[in-house]
Amino acid sequence: MDFKSIVFRELLEDEYFIQWLIAPDNVSDKYWQSWMKNNPDKATVLRDIKAVVNAIDPKSTYQLNMAEKNEILGHIKQYAGQKKCQESSWNRSRPKPRKLTNTILMAACFVILAILTAKYFGVFDPIPVQEPPVTEQMISKQTTKGTKSSFYLPDGTLVKLNSSSSLMFPAAFSDTLREVKLVGQAFFEVTRNEAAPFVVETEHLDVQVLGTSFDVLSYPGSERFEVAVASGKVKVNSFAGNQEILTKTEMTQLDVHSGQLIKSHFDPVYQLGWKDGVLVFEDETFEKVFERLEYWYGVTITVSPSMAIDKSYTGKYDNQSLENVLIGMSTVLDFRFKIDGKQVTIFH
Repeated sequence: MDFKSIVFRELLEDEYFIQWLIAPDNVSDKYWQSWMKNNPDKATVLRDIKAVVNAIDPKSTYQLNMAEKNEILGHIKQYAGQKKCQESSWNRSRPKPRKLTNTILMAACFVILAILTAKYFGVFDPIPVQEPPVTEQMISKQTTKGTKSSFYLPDGTLVKLNSSSSLMFPAAFSDTLREVKLVGQAFFEVTRNEAAPFVVETEHLDVQVLGTSFDVLSYPGSERFEVAVASGKVKVNSFAGNQEILTKTEMTQLDVHSGQLIKSHFDPVYQLGWKDGVLVFEDETFEKVFERLEYWYGVTITVSPSMAIDKSYTGKYDNQSLENVLIGMSTVLDFRFKIDGKQVTIFH
């Protein structure tokens, strides 16, 4: 029997305590206040019992079913059977109990029954304190126009983040799932862990792998949503409910209008060259070319209204400056340019 239960039984077997609960007076109040001060380790149990008695409303009764009555009666009988006629060993200096009338005796029986019932149903049990939920710490890596970033995730996965992109991930992955959220473009070299799949969540696609390297393109406001695999195998799920399994040199493109995934093969230099500083254009209009240059170099390009930029362009630049790239393009489109800090003007 634990300490709290011993004190509980000790109090209920004390005639003077029961009298105080039913018909307190100044003398008994002073005695039990002094008792609590001298017995701080037992005072909590006394206060609990007193709180139950104070909360009793004789006008409100709860009708127990037969099984509940029998079970509670059994507990009362158990307490009564164990009680022996003995002199209290407590402080002899306490006042002598007053003679109780029949009404008070009936009330005392009612109070004892109520307290035993409360004890049985766990009223005196400590209320479990719920720990506040642990908020998962998230980390966000971002790049602006003209910048790229390389870093490792908590599991050792290497990430190369393209310009104007962001990646959000937890400070520590769980044992069963490694999930990140991507906006923009990133290349992943995933550390293999068969027990914890690696999932990249984007605006329209989810990519799931165990251990592989692949590229995800998902810029907001764009109609290009692509996944390209450099090694291993990945599973791509679109939010429209379509799925593709990709292996090395295979890619899929999302048709944003139909929700279909279109599978094909790709040129690694064209699709993945950006992570190594290689800028590749393949039959792209100059409007798209200038847009990509803005992201790549972090500049704003203004084109003269008189220029026709609907021509297509194909070219490759390996870690070249913006000036060298524009010089190479100008021979095809026949234009001149001016670079003033982050402002670039294209004109005839």
